[in-house]
Amino acid sequence: MHPTPRVVWWSAALVLILTLVAVVVTVRHDGTEDTTASPAATGVFLSVVPVGGDLPDGRRQTAQSAMEAVEAAADQGAAGIQVTADLRWLCTTPECDTTPLEPLVERAGQLGLAVNLHVNSTPAWMDGRGRWFGPEGADARRWADLFAQLVARFGTDVSGYEVWNEPNHQPFWQQGPDPAAYADLLKAVWEAVDEVEPDAQIIGGVLSNNDLGFMSRLSAALAERGGNAENRFFYDQLGVHPYAGDESRGYDPGRSAGSADVQTPTGTKDMTFRGIQRLRAQVAEDEGIWRDVVVGEFGYSTTPGTFYFVPEPRRAEYLAEALRLVAGWEWITVFTVYTTLADPDDGFSIVGTESEGALREAMTGRRD
Repeated sequence: MHPTPRVVWWSAALVLILTLVAVVVTVRHDGTEDTTASPAATGVFLSVVPVGGDLPDGRRQTAQSAMEAVEAAADQGAAGIQVTADLRWLCTTPECDTTPLEPLVERAGQLGLAVNLHVNSTPAWMDGRGRWFGPEGADARRWADLFAQLVARFGTDVSGYEVWNEPNHQPFWQQGPDPAAYADLLKAVWEAVDEVEPDAQIIGGVLSNNDLGFMSRLSAALAERGGNAENRFFYDQLGVHPYAGDESRGYDPGRSAGSADVQTPTGTKDMTFRGIQRLRAQVAEDEGIWRDVVVGEFGYSTTPGTFYFVPEPRRAEYLAEALRLVAGWEWITVFTVYTTLADPDDGFSIVGTESEGALREAMTGRRD
């Protein structure tokens, strides 16, 4: 996610269709990649605001408008929907309220759509400093118990549960990114979820960019806490937001991995889109597992002077190229363009731009 905190919402006005073919990638005993496993659910997941959630025009999502958004996603050929589960809002007490999510999960199931829950935020009663202070110590275990309440309610009706948002990026782990602290959180979530639904799919990392340094330290920290190939290092799929560019421009998604490395306090970040291949290979080397990958966000801004700035019509070309690349990577299970929200104040929005038309054409062609 770019430097300004925000929540990804879906506008039903956008028509996006993409079907990706993917396989569950496992690791054989000799450590090599095995692509003979059964197919995984794949494709574009469109974001839907929970009932009662804020819409961009200042209104609140109603049950009716939420159902319309889910039905629109199905009509457009989406593989699933992504719903943000903000624990600061859902869990105002130690007992979480899942009713804002329930109609979406139920309707999605009826329509054959998968559901991912993007679980984030620290409740005010747990930490009064703000929602983006990551839970640490005893709070990590308390937060994991809240997470497990969602899993107890929805189980495998939800195809994947993301743990936090960009813990490697200071705006979203405001006390400062800490791989060891996030490893504690992942392990706590894994253990809490295992008690209520062992088959639930946990999405870990959820990284800002292809952060090789943070991920290397995270893998080591998970190993120190007992993580291994048998317990999958306490997560199932690798989540990443592989934005490509710097503070003033976006990069062509075809740019070679390793050609735009930057250094952070935790090590190297590969700021190319193709760096996602490098990140996945590093994880396989460090953990012995070739993982499926969830791309929760990717896009460019048309606002000059912002991160990942690309003017139209070049942005349309870049987004279409990114989708062409993803279609050839069988291990990508979810791809979400940020942002498909009709918001004139957000330069990342593609609604009503040439990017929208280019993406429609590219994705419709791939569907056909």
